[in-house]
Amino acid sequence: MHLSVLQYEVADSVAVIRMNHPPVNAFGPAFLEDLETVLGRLGEPGEARAALLTSAIPFLFSAGDDVSQLREIDDSLLDLHPRAVAALDRFEALPIPTVAALNGHALGGGFELALTCDFRFIAAGGARVGLPEVRLGMIPAFGGTQRLTQLVGKAKALELMFKGLQLAPEEALQAGLVTAVLPAETLYDHCLDYAARLARQATGAIASIKSAVNVGLREGFTRGMEEEARVFRENIRCRDAKEGIDAFLEARKPRFEGR
Repeated sequence: MHLSVLQYEVADSVAVIRMNHPPVNAFGPAFLEDLETVLGRLGEPGEARAALLTSAIPFLFSAGDDVSQLREIDDSLLDLHPRAVAALDRFEALPIPTVAALNGHALGGGFELALTCDFRFIAAGGARVGLPEVRLGMIPAFGGTQRLTQLVGKAKALELMFKGLQLAPEEALQAGLVTAVLPAETLYDHCLDYAARLARQATGAIASIKSAVNVGLREGFTRGMEEEARVFRENIRCRDAKEGIDAFLEARKPRFEGR
């Protein structure tokens, strides 16, 4: 698998994806091509049971866009937009648990990428998160207006976006934007362990839960209930469900296989 700005490895059943596109891990043709390649790899059966997204650049997760490239907007740049939106949608819909390790600033499109993950952990210190596009006279355009609102509610999301606020780690935790604030030196190891523990769960059931939740959020309560009923009929007959029930009745730890 050839990658130019992303690094990829599988450790303890966790696909570790590191962004390495200085100076700001900006979205662009190379970034999107690599992300699409990684998404294709993650779609292969047995490739990984969880994913961890982080950055190889110290003190920076991603700023999303290189502002210097936005002075002149042409069709080639606009053509990247639907590609980026589709890639982030695919990442959010991955049928495995996803974790983001925010080792530094996660702003604009970078934070929109982080919002596609199931869990976000941030390093204590000077990192900031937010969608400050309004300060440039722009709007979040990679799903941020929707995902942020789903996460924190309309009023809080509008406040954050209208003011272009950039929150410190503890403020982000209080607002519900991150799962926990961790020491910078232990952030990666904690996130890898967290993802690995999720990978040992019944990931087939996790995929079904994610599908029901995402359909409900996007299409409403009734469609969410329909999806829940659909995946329940599939899940209840799967190998992991049998193993979980047998293990409970036999008073032993289950050995889940992810299906």
